[in-house]
Parts: sequence; structure tokens; C-alpha cells
Amino acid sequence: MTDFPFPDDIPQDLRDLMAPILSKGPMIPAQTVHHILDTLGLDIGELMIRLLPVAAAFARVPLSNYHVGTVALGMPAGQSVGNLYLGSNMEFSGHALSFSVHGEQSAINHAWQKGEPGLQALAVNAAPCGYCRQFMNELATANAGFTILMKAATDPADLSYTRKPLAAYLPESFGPWDLGMTGGLMTPVDHGLKIASSDPLAQAALTAANASYAPYTSNFCGVAVQQSDGTIYTGRYGENVAYNPSFSPLESAMALLNMSQPPQTPYDITAAVLVEAAAKISQRSATEAVLSAIAPNVTLQYLQAS
Repeated sequence: MTDFPFPDDIPQDLRDLMAPILSKGPMIPAQTVHHILDTLGLDIGELMIRLLPVAAAFARVPLSNYHVGTVALGMPAGQSVGNLYLGSNMEFSGHALSFSVHGEQSAINHAWQKGEPGLQALAVNAAPCGYCRQFMNELATANAGFTILMKAATDPADLSYTRKPLAAYLPESFGPWDLGMTGGLMTPVDHGLKIASSDPLAQAALTAANASYAPYTSNFCGVAVQQSDGTIYTGRYGENVAYNPSFSPLESAMALLNMSQPPQTPYDITAAVLVEAAAKISQRSATEAVLSAIAPNVTLQYLQAS
């Protein structure tokens, strides 16, 4: 079982509870979160702060060596708290910095892929950059109580934190509403796209494409990558009103893959499919470029949906 860098004050029985859960993916279910809070006597924000080093251990940062950890809180669903989703930043050697995955994007992506319709809060171990502030402003819950948590003290034993609305980090913002959009990123959708192929990997990419978010270009698309053990990870395109912070489907898939196996596990991708609806833009060339860095022997299969 993977050794995670849990804080010293988390007892062994709770480490033994969380480790196998996190070994399977970056989500801690609400029921488990509730049990941990009761056992440790923490509030949800203190636990999110406590888990930031665990999330940061997954960071792949060959260029910056700057590890970012994030923890997102999903919406309540039958519990007094929601699920927790861990995220970390990722960089790809040999390719433009614009292909990097930010920690905030990573955690949001995992919550989105697990069906969350929005987020209550997100904790991060460093102040969000402008890019991420704009990315978070696309959330369906950005103006509905969503807050950002930051550790308030340098002392590891001090769990105090600040909680501020996104507007405090992004005043006078430009958002989807400025272009007349309703809903937002993470709002459940189904675009009803179809493809002729019945291949499981292609169908997985199709499912991701049907859940993608592209209100500005209608470039609905999804990626599926397969590991040598047969495991499939999918990714969805997530657009942003400011365009540049848009999240590519391959970045989405790689963020999920990265956080679903032990930290720093080498990539072992053997196949990849991009399913895309016809639009004024395309993800094909960007997907092929990044794939060449992480799986140089894999040729992208490209399918256009209708």
C-alpha cells in the first residue's frame, strides 16, 4: 500500500482508513470525511488544510519544482459535509508551459468527473494565481457561496486558516454572465453525441465528450487513455470565458490518471482516443503534441462525433 505523507497528528487507524481510499483515486467520500472529523474533533476547513501535503505529494513538476496541493469540498449529499477531492499541479517536459495543469484545476476536474454539480470550497497551499482565479470564476457555484481556504500560520501545528469568497481574490471579474451564459462549469449536461465505433476506449471518450463544457465554441470533446493493465482514464474539455484558462481533455485525463495511482508512478499509456464534435476550433493538434511527450510510441486515434 502507498505511504502517504499524512500529518503526524493523524492517528494510524485513520491513516489506514484513508490510504486504501486514496490509492484508488483522489476522492474521500463524505461518510469517511464525517468519521474523520468526529474522531479528530476538527472542522471541515481544518481537515482540508491538514490534507494539503498529501495532495502536494502527487505534483509532477520537472520544470518548476514547485509543489501545489489542493483539496476541494463537494456539495452536501445526505451528509452534513461533502466529498473531498485532492488535486496537484502537473508539468510536461519538452512542451509549452501553457499545457501545465494547475492544482486548482486538478481538484475541480476530479470533482466534476465524479458528478459534482459544484463546489462549496477549495483549500490550496499557496495563493491562487490569476489564471486559476479566472478558471474558478467559471464554476456553476462561483457566486453561490464558494470560498477559498488558505493556511493562516507557518506553524504546522496551527490549523487556523482564512476563508474568503472568490470575489476577494478576483474583484471586478469577467465571467460567463458577461456573455449571457447561464449555469457554468460542472453543471450536468449531455450533448447527445454519437460515433460509429463500439470500441470501449472510444465509447469512454464519447461519454466524456458528452459531459464536456464548451459554451463559447461548441467544441464538445473528450479523451480516453488506456494503461497497459487495461485501466481507462477519461478527460473532458472545460472552456473558460477568458479562453486561455480553458482545460483541455487530455489535461483532464492526465490529472485524473496522476491522482489515481501512487505518487510519481511512471506513465504507462498504450492507447489514446479523442472524440470531438465539429466546431470552429479543434483539440486534435494540441492533444497529439502533449501525448507525444508522455507516450511517444502511442498514436492518437481521432474520431469525429455527430
